[in-house]
Amino acid sequence: MLRSRKVKIGVISFEHMHGLSYARALSSIEGAELAGIADADEDRGRRMAAVFNTEYYRDYHDLLDTEAEGVIICTNNKQHREVAVAAASCGKHVLVEKPFAVSAADAYEMVKAATVHHIRLMNAFPMRFNQNVLEAKRLIEEGSIGEILCMTGINHGKIPSGWFLDPSLSGGGAIMDHTVHLADVMRWFTGSEYRSVYCESGELIHNKGIEDCGIVNVQFENGVFATIDCSWAHHRNYPIWPQVDVEIVGTKGVLNLKAFGQVERIYDTEAGIIEDAVWSGSGDEGMIAEFAEVCSTGKAPVASGEDGAKALEVALAAYESSRTHRLQTVRHICLA
Repeated sequence: MLRSRKVKIGVISFEHMHGLSYARALSSIEGAELAGIADADEDRGRRMAAVFNTEYYRDYHDLLDTEAEGVIICTNNKQHREVAVAAASCGKHVLVEKPFAVSAADAYEMVKAATVHHIRLMNAFPMRFNQNVLEAKRLIEEGSIGEILCMTGINHGKIPSGWFLDPSLSGGGAIMDHTVHLADVMRWFTGSEYRSVYCESGELIHNKGIEDCGIVNVQFENGVFATIDCSWAHHRNYPIWPQVDVEIVGTKGVLNLKAFGQVERIYDTEAGIIEDAVWSGSGDEGMIAEFAEVCSTGKAPVASGEDGAKALEVALAAYESSRTHRLQTVRHICLA
């Protein structure tokens, strides 16, 4: 429950496209207030501030100096550590876009800052709030398919643009962008940590100078094994952007999960496109409501910074495996 006074939350950067969705979700929460927008891109920042009728700050430090209790960070991936550590030092709760960070060292500094400054750190894993994923989690916990033996996961999408294609800002291509969602969901389903990773990847589709395809094979400490297809495989005219599917094989049955399975297909003859509109909800709404409650009450978030770091471990091991063509033991980030 949110307290009677509205909890104030700011958004730092709309550099990541999810910033718009998060700001919309925040604006729809009765007990929350969008306290301001900081964006180094002044034109973009002022436009977004006008859309959401809030204050604009060119320097995110100025937003951190306000009474906002929390901030949502949607910068490029490289800046996550810098901004998250600064926000934590100002006593602000933090929701950071995925991937959590671009290196183990950055992830460690972020978690350490949250601990030292006694704030809550949350990673943007909306799949934990997607209704289809939640139903799958319920069925697994009820034992409907018995003990999990293996999983096959797909997280496909269209290739992004801009800084996403610059490894110095993104940390990598499709592996960094699309491995972490399923790595987190699978860890959540199994309740086990990752043991090893084998990955093959390449630039096979788009010719943008960065890997756009990858198959990540993982094994958990409890013996479960899984694959994650993290490819930017959808072409420009593909009818739907997000695809998160998981087949979960258990000792008593098989569960097929489609996170975005409820769609209405729209045929637009004037625009010359066919598009699937998801009507079941992306999970963004529940995730932002969770963060508002975290900022209001100080509760531990459903998807913590530690969870973000654990998913990042898989992506980092996948890059090392792809480089060496060898099985890699997952190097656990020290978060104590």
